[in-house]
Amino acid sequence: MSLVKYLFLFSMLQAILFDSDGVLVDTECLFFNATQSAFARNGYALTRDQWARWYLGVGKHTSEIAQLLKIPSPVTQKIIDDRNPDFNAMIPRDVRILPGVRDLLEQLARTYQLAVVTGASRAHFDNVHTHTGLAPFFETIVSHDDYEQSKPSPDAYLTALKRLALQPNECVAIEDSPRGAMSAVAAGIRCIVVKTNLTDITLCPGSCLLADKAGDIPGILHTFPL
Repeated sequence: MSLVKYLFLFSMLQAILFDSDGVLVDTECLFFNATQSAFARNGYALTRDQWARWYLGVGKHTSEIAQLLKIPSPVTQKIIDDRNPDFNAMIPRDVRILPGVRDLLEQLARTYQLAVVTGASRAHFDNVHTHTGLAPFFETIVSHDDYEQSKPSPDAYLTALKRLALQPNECVAIEDSPRGAMSAVAAGIRCIVVKTNLTDITLCPGSCLLADKAGDIPGILHTFPL
């Protein structure tokens, strides 16, 4: 086999790696709404832009965001304690599969291995997807239980590569946040960012391609230099 042919075969796309919250389901917006409401009930404002930049942009936790807003620690804990049960109650009642996602998975599963690479716990993923029926599409699910450093660290995607026995150039990641895109790119994986009203695209790595909706992804895949 010639070197050119070997490199071509080696670089062929084998797997699509999906984030879950904000890519497959609308939980990212629900989590923000629950958090914003908890801040307000405790006398503090949290804007969409702040959340998009600090939480989804660079991966700061709620407690770190509260610290940036100079909220006292006892109030911060009260905010988190108020928010978590509210969000958990939303999941069976309000979670929706994002438009076009089921059709996208059905289409891509005919050609590629599909996997989930989420920053959430496995318990959260299972709780959400008990209600969606999407889990059977995925060959493997990498949750925060499986790695140490949260996105934007590459740990999540490096774990997925090891589990799938694939090289970075054999995969494409689908993300909705800059921190997720940074994680994929840091692992050497090409990334498509599906824009939402919480995505600050100015923070996304310059190598990422952008999609307005799930249905755009198959066409965008073919614009990568495979």
